[in-house]
Amino acid sequence: MQNYLNHLKQINTNLRKEISQRLGEDLDGLDIDELRGLEQNMDEALKEVRERKYHLISTQTETYKKKLKSAQEGQRKLLQDLVIKDEESAYGFADDGLSSSEGALVLANGGSQLYAIRVQPNQPNLQGISYRSYDLRLA
Repeated sequence: MQNYLNHLKQINTNLRKEISQRLGEDLDGLDIDELRGLEQNMDEALKEVRERKYHLISTQTETYKKKLKSAQEGQRKLLQDLVIKDEESAYGFADDGLSSSEGALVLANGGSQLYAIRVQPNQPNLQGISYRSYDLRLA
């Protein structure tokens, strides 16, 4: 058990030393071959990080392309449904040319029945008005 603990401590010490060397610390005691090995390790790590990053970006790009294609297909289907419903619709909107707020909803069969809808934009907003309660009692 004690041997195993010492072995783990040695591994931990070596890893801490390697991390500090990769950060540019404790390079004074290294000879030229160790510096070259450290440089190669860092180049390999950098290459691996770039490959992972490129893979992640390309995967995300493909995913977003699929989502965009799906959204465009959904929009196309909705537009087709809208056109079909417009063609099959029994109602249409008629404008008599007076103003944009004066129009009529008419039946598409020639307008035999006319339902006029007039919008009056100058009505006050009644939501903010409160009514006083009067003290009414039966005598």
